[in-house]
Amino acid sequence: MRKKLLVTLLALSLTAGCIAPVSLVSNQAVVAEAAKKKPKKKTPPTVKKIYKAVVAKYGDNYLANMKLSKDDIKLRYGIASSWYTDIIAEIPMMSAHVDTLIIAKAKNKAGKQKIKKQLTNYRQQLIKDTCQYPMNQLKIQASKVYVKDDYVFFIMLGSVDSKIEEGGSDEQIIEAYKKENQKAVSAINALFK
Repeated sequence: MRKKLLVTLLALSLTAGCIAPVSLVSNQAVVAEAAKKKPKKKTPPTVKKIYKAVVAKYGDNYLANMKLSKDDIKLRYGIASSWYTDIIAEIPMMSAHVDTLIIAKAKNKAGKQKIKKQLTNYRQQLIKDTCQYPMNQLKIQASKVYVKDDYVFFIMLGSVDSKIEEGGSDEQIIEAYKKENQKAVSAINALFK
């Protein structure tokens, strides 16, 4: 009887010893598999990375090639440095062109609203300015203030085919410039996916 009891206990302990590691391995495998499936949180792009992507999208047609200082940005657009953590603003060296790119990463929600308001006001002033070169008036009307996450953008970039510019209606030309600005929006959005 004792022998039977001993054999039974031995069999139970061996069985228990075999089962425990299997369930432990299974749990580890499940945890490892879950960790693989968990999507990695993508770090938001920097102002510099966005800038490079936009410039690359336009290539030789990117004419806003003069960087503005923080003081210039404050004077020209009314954007205070306390509203953002980083900013790039570029305009063309030649005053006959109006191409402009501004990328501002707001410090907070209030800063984002203030930057958006200033850039919207700036855009409206440009549209109302009758001293603009006639060739730029339609490009100005197509300009765009765009907001994505913590970023605020002013986009007035690109060039339109000369056939459209010379023979198209005002609406067609504005639409063509809006499509040009959409290139920048597409480049920006691609970095946030």
